[in-house]
Amino acid sequence: MKLLPLFFIELVAFLLIIVETYAFFILVVPLGPIPHSITDYTSLALLKVFLIVALGAVWFFVLDELTNLYVRSKIGSSPTLSS
Repeated sequence: MKLLPLFFIELVAFLLIIVETYAFFILVVPLGPIPHSITDYTSLALLKVFLIVALGAVWFFVLDELTNLYVRSKIGSSPTLSS
């Protein structure tokens, strides 16, 4: 079962996509009615952009940490070459 950690990383990536898509459509899209003032509209748009970027950053951070953990475990368990 050498590939089990890689399957786990792929499973986490898939689940994050599902959860973040749900969060996007539940939290980001219906943030309220469209304001009629340009400053309110701009601030709402910037808030939505920030939330979208935050969701993407969480996805990349989690996958990067899992990948680093996997690589560190493989480097630590690899045999060293004797000269």
